Amino acid sequence: MNSEEFGLIAGQQLLRCEDLHYGYWDEGMDITLSNFLIAQQRHTEVLLQAIKKYLQSNDDLILDAGCGIGNTTRKFLNEGLRVDGLVPSEWMAEKARENIVNSNSSFKGTIYCTGFQDLDTQQLSEKFEMVFFSESYQYINLEEGFSKLSHILKDDGRVIIFDFFRKDDVEGKSPLGGGHSMREFYQCVEKHHYDIIEDEDLTTYLSPNLKLISELLSQRILPFGETLDTFLSSKYKIPYKMIKFFLRKHLEEFRFKYSEERNQENFEKYKSYRLIVLGKSSK
Repeated sequence: MNSEEFGLIAGQQLLRCEDLHYGYWDEGMDITLSNFLIAQQRHTEVLLQAIKKYLQSNDDLILDAGCGIGNTTRKFLNEGLRVDGLVPSEWMAEKARENIVNSNSSFKGTIYCTGFQDLDTQQLSEKFEMVFFSESYQYINLEEGFSKLSHILKDDGRVIIFDFFRKDDVEGKSPLGGGHSMREFYQCVEKHHYDIIEDEDLTTYLSPNLKLISELLSQRILPFGETLDTFLSSKYKIPYKMIKFFLRKHLEEFRFKYSEERNQENFEKYKSYRLIVLGKSSK
């Protein structure tokens, strides 16, 4: 398990949730930790609605690109859909395979342990009618991603992206990393001859996650960290001081990553969370 996987799983266990994605907060919904699981369920529901809207038949094959440990894959299988998954981590791939085995579906999809760009088309039994990215598109190289889609997607297939992008020409430096440039994304869409069938800005429904995370950090995690730091500094003064010295760069990165500036306001300023549906152009 690498550091990124550890962070995802630690967050999952800390929040006592089975999914690794953001929550979708409907208007009027209280932004509380107790409602986070409900918001995550809504996230899955919104994505499922989009999939069913654009899927021609339940017999069509779908790829969950970046399926994580396979919870969403399992849920969609239980909805009667035919879904394969893809994730580059062997540890996550094994968890996803367990999830598929435990689904109620007679169709037991394949979990490909590879990066999206590296998916071997020779391994596929058929092309996909739909490929969806649920908060995984930000990790896909734009050019290589579109090139791969041209080989694995049917001519009448659909691509669904449920993820955030980086706004262009916004004043100031964003304290939040991640996300493709919206301008570069739209340029790639045009260059690779795709039509934008739907493009909905859902930022206000997703940005409350940053408010929740900020409160969780300031009210629980950071106070605990300070208490632990005080205890270890007094109990194991010399060895702990040496450990902190060797880990100083990681500690600085952590402080920056979870600074107070990573909040809801800045997320809405610098990011745009979107539901985008693409189809191959007929031109």
